[in-house]
This record gives sequence, structure tokens and C-alpha cells, in this order.
Amino acid sequence: MNAPPAGPASMVGPHIKYLNHAFSRKFSEVARSRGIDAFSVIHGHILGFLYCNQEKPVYQRDLEETFNITRSSVTGVVQLLERNRLITRRSVADDARLKQLCLTPQGIKLCLQTKQALDQVETLAVRGLSPEQVETFLSLCRIIEGNLSNNKE
Repeated sequence: MNAPPAGPASMVGPHIKYLNHAFSRKFSEVARSRGIDAFSVIHGHILGFLYCNQEKPVYQRDLEETFNITRSSVTGVVQLLERNRLITRRSVADDARLKQLCLTPQGIKLCLQTKQALDQVETLAVRGLSPEQVETFLSLCRIIEGNLSNNKE
């Protein structure tokens, strides 16, 4: 006899979607309480990535690869961050088509504020978990990410 079909409670996808939505919602709540408005988690992650990589050139394609998002999504985020004077795009001497993404002083300040909000939500998210449980969770996430990456069939 075959096992009954798996329901949503035993499926990974709905749990990932729920966690992503819950994390984003909590981040928005914490960010608003800190005076950071009209911001999404991906904006915070991109600013954080730019902050952590200030010593090397970062281009839009780096954001596409790092965050596994489409070119059009990256373009929209970059345009919004630029419009809000959080980043600038600078021409590259070797290739006029490339634009290096750089944080403005205002972007650096907001990045630091956003990191505090993300750290607060991260602490809340792992509350009650042992370091070993967190590492197990991250290990499982890396496996799932690898299974779903475009490089595998």
C-alpha cells in the first residue's frame, strides 16, 4: 500500500515561504520602529553587501548572482536606492558599459541602522535554538539551495 500524498505540513516549500514572509514582516515592523520607512529586506541585504564589499568593485551582475534575483529586479532596486541617494553608479574606466555601485554617506548611515534592525530580527528568529541547531538549519538550507540552483538539473 502506498503512503498518502504529503500535505503542506510535511512539505518544505510552504515552510520556506512562511518563514520568508514572517521574517520580512518582522523586519519591516522593527525597521519602522527605528525610523526606517519604505524599506524591504532585499534593500537591507543589498546595502549590507555593498557595505561589506566597499574595498572592491561591485556591479549589478554581482547582486544578481549573490541574491539570485533577476536583472530587472536588480535594476529596479538599484534605481530606487539611487533615487533615494543611498548609492551612486560610477563609470568604470576599462568598460563604459559597466557601472560600479557605491554607497553614499547617507547609504552608509542607513546601512548601519538597517543592520541593527536585521540583527534584532535575527536574534528573535533563533531565540531558543542552540548553536548546533542553527548550524544544522543553515546546513540544510545550503543543501536545499544547491538542489534548487540553476546549475543542477
